[in-house]
Amino acid sequence: MAKAVRSLSPKQIQERIQQHRQAVMVLALMRAKKAINAKLKAQGVRVTLVLPAVINAQARDYLAEHRDELIKEAEHAIATSPLFKQWRLPCADILSAAQQQNEPKSNQPLPRCKYQVRNDRGICTSID
Repeated sequence: MAKAVRSLSPKQIQERIQQHRQAVMVLALMRAKKAINAKLKAQGVRVTLVLPAVINAQARDYLAEHRDELIKEAEHAIATSPLFKQWRLPCADILSAAQQQNEPKSNQPLPRCKYQVRNDRGICTSID
């Protein structure tokens, strides 16, 4: 059986980058909530009696203070854990090419990523 090979369009690349960024932020916020819950438990507070709005507010403050560390941990988890495979970037070079907004624009288009499609899930093999 022949394998289908396709490239992602620039719109699809941007969508995948956006999904990746959202997944990183959600995971970072979840880790901040876990840190707040652990802090409350260490203080002897029953977490089930604390309003979720209070925990969320404290988690957002904790995320603001430890943003770089939490984002780095979240990106590492997404890049290495099989549980987060669907939120990985299709190819590592796409992120760096898309985030170089301050550099002068070149006439070359964004790199396209070749996919081998299996069961409607893309598996990145290489960059064109």
